Amino acid sequence: MKYKLLQGWRSHAWKKEDQDRAVIAAQSRVIWIIVGLCCLFAIGWMRSPADLTIHIPPDITNGATFKVHEVPNAFLHSFTYEVWQEVNYWSQDGAQDYLKNLHTYAAYLTPQFQHALLQEYEELKTAGQVQRQRTIQGIAGSAFESSTVKQLSQNSWEIDLKVRLVEYRNHQIVKEIEMLYPLKVIRWDISSEKNPYGLALDGFIAPPIRLKTYT
Repeated sequence: MKYKLLQGWRSHAWKKEDQDRAVIAAQSRVIWIIVGLCCLFAIGWMRSPADLTIHIPPDITNGATFKVHEVPNAFLHSFTYEVWQEVNYWSQDGAQDYLKNLHTYAAYLTPQFQHALLQEYEELKTAGQVQRQRTIQGIAGSAFESSTVKQLSQNSWEIDLKVRLVEYRNHQIVKEIEMLYPLKVIRWDISSEKNPYGLALDGFIAPPIRLKTYT
């Protein structure tokens, strides 16, 4: 009788021990799964970008849906117009202002285009055509339209800008014309501090066209 009781007690103890081992094994598997998930989350967090670039078009009164790194056509048009306007703003004397602008806005011009504009500056200076003030403004009907922006590739676009260019000398208008500038814009990943938009002007798709002459 005592032997049977001892045998039953041992059998119960072994079952209890087996159950405890099974529980511990299950807990160990759960712990390792949690550790693995934490590692995956940590890797994903480290690989995620610290900054996201979202381009917002000038007018969102009707609402808009954006994707990260997608550049809306309206934003492309606005960006191109503003950069080109600033480059061509000679407040005092183009001999100094044009050269200064080409260096000030170098982060928004590809090196090839900046070089071409510097060559143009030298040619205009030799011809005596930079010793003046210059402004460019949009003309009637030159606001953004879908036809003014053409996608050339995933990372490049043609922007057709119609502007009025006015040049002054001794407070007198010496040139007043309407121009069409078919400019090429590309994605340009450089320092986000110098160029937070990640875009740059890359030259002319075709030679600029004089649409109308006033003076």
